[in-house]
Amino acid sequence: MAKKEVKLHRLFFVRPKENTNADELAERFAGFENVDEVLLTEGDYGFIVKARMDSLEESKELARCISEVSSGSCGTVVSYYKYRK
Repeated sequence: MAKKEVKLHRLFFVRPKENTNADELAERFAGFENVDEVLLTEGDYGFIVKARMDSLEESKELARCISEVSSGSCGTVVSYYKYRK
């Protein structure tokens, strides 16, 4: 029996540089391959980017692209499970 491919969700917490055009930046993030959602937030971060990938290398590359485009910082967490109501 073939092993089922599991793609993990990765959440990128983005703190862009000040005075960034939020709409333009969100559209750029949404255009990246594997990105499912872009959330504009209030608080410590300006954006949460939700992406689905199956390798650490893909995750590192997307984090690099996000940091470069935002000219800011990017932290990452991995979601192994998803519960729905």
